Amino acid sequence: MPLDRRSIVPIAILSVVALVGAACSSSTTGKTAPSAADPSIAARPSPVASPSPAASAVPGGPQFERGGSSDAWLVVGRAGHDALQVIQASTDELFSELPVGAPDAAWATMVVATGSDGSTTVRELEVYPEPAGRSQTIDGDWRLPTVGLDSLPAGVSADGQTIVLVDAAAAAAAAPAAGRTSRFAILSRSFAAAPTIVTLDGVFDYDALSPDGATLYLVEHLAAPPEGHYQVRALDTASGALRDGPIADKRNLDEAMAGYPLDQLREPNGFVFTLYRGAEHPFVHALSSVDGWALCIDLPAVDSGDADAALDWGLAASADGRAVYAANATLGVAVEIDANDLSIRRTGRFAAPAAASGAISLAKFGDQPSGPVGRRVVVSPDGSTLFVAGSGGIVRMATDGLTTGRTLLAGSAIDSLALNPDGATLYALLHRGGQIVALDPSTGEIVGRVPGGGFDRLVAIVPW
Repeated sequence: MPLDRRSIVPIAILSVVALVGAACSSSTTGKTAPSAADPSIAARPSPVASPSPAASAVPGGPQFERGGSSDAWLVVGRAGHDALQVIQASTDELFSELPVGAPDAAWATMVVATGSDGSTTVRELEVYPEPAGRSQTIDGDWRLPTVGLDSLPAGVSADGQTIVLVDAAAAAAAAPAAGRTSRFAILSRSFAAAPTIVTLDGVFDYDALSPDGATLYLVEHLAAPPEGHYQVRALDTASGALRDGPIADKRNLDEAMAGYPLDQLREPNGFVFTLYRGAEHPFVHALSSVDGWALCIDLPAVDSGDADAALDWGLAASADGRAVYAANATLGVAVEIDANDLSIRRTGRFAAPAAASGAISLAKFGDQPSGPVGRRVVVSPDGSTLFVAGSGGIVRMATDGLTTGRTLLAGSAIDSLALNPDGATLYALLHRGGQIVALDPSTGEIVGRVPGGGFDRLVAIVPW
């Protein structure tokens, strides 16, 4: 029987989406997600037709156990198709089609911003049963912000009550330039009041929101050397006023920060970890969005002469919140950061799997790249194992010493990963051909393939 949608359990993948809003459950929305036995499922028409035939198995490939531990509801995207889709892994059954927006932790609601004819409508959308909730239309062309290579939007506070939009035209502009201004719209989720419009002299990008939405953190790009020179500023969302002085590294107040963001991890306690590619080495900018201070954590410099490989970093947090991992399978390095004192506990180096032909190619240093939506680093629920996607496969590592074991899907370039909440099945999006396969994480054996193809995003596993 199809996968049961009744159980709402904590989402166990992609920390980037798990931290853009407060978790919701069926009790929050006032609705219960239907089970497969619910007759309303058969009676309810699908909002759109599935783009590929549903099947319980892929010809020539291993069969899924429908409804079993090797099955899941996946949030995916397909090439040439802007919307996201929620599909059943074993059948490609389409449960819901969604615009790209900022989801909460349980994928129960999203915030979506849509521009048309000189105005923007911001609305809340329930993933099930898909009706739009409250909305507000404001003048101007605005969009939800993104951070680094991830094109899945952010801009919603952890309590879900504050929304930040960026000026679409200014956000699309290139490097810092004289006379440039930056604009932000700050809205309340109640949509009961007019938004606060903030205009700042200079080039500012969205960085993070404090959990209560009271403070907006912005990256101010500076024209002075070194290349990529920036500082983080804090803005009071109630007044729209920029606070005096930058958020400096509390261990090195005079250090000039320079780099370009690749990945960001937003923790429920208000810590925001942003991984930057620096001119000399990568580093993690750790921001306390509650208390307004930051530290920079230098990562190993690995000189491979490969500009694409240097962008192949990812971040993941352990389930207990005690560790943050930064890893790059293409460069063969992984770092464990103590989430309490923000020190590096250990560093692991390993022989990177040979890159596949036609491997992933991302934007070069200094561009504003946009990569596949999804996580390149995931941690098992028990915290014992790290899985790192790269241009030559998936590196499986033991977290107790950052020692490597078997390379999964060796010789295949992997765009993104997702792990079932019980840790029993690992899903991987293959760069070549846009296929999604399901693996036994302990053996690397392929236990299933999602029917169809053409996937360019593997965003999440939802807990329905």
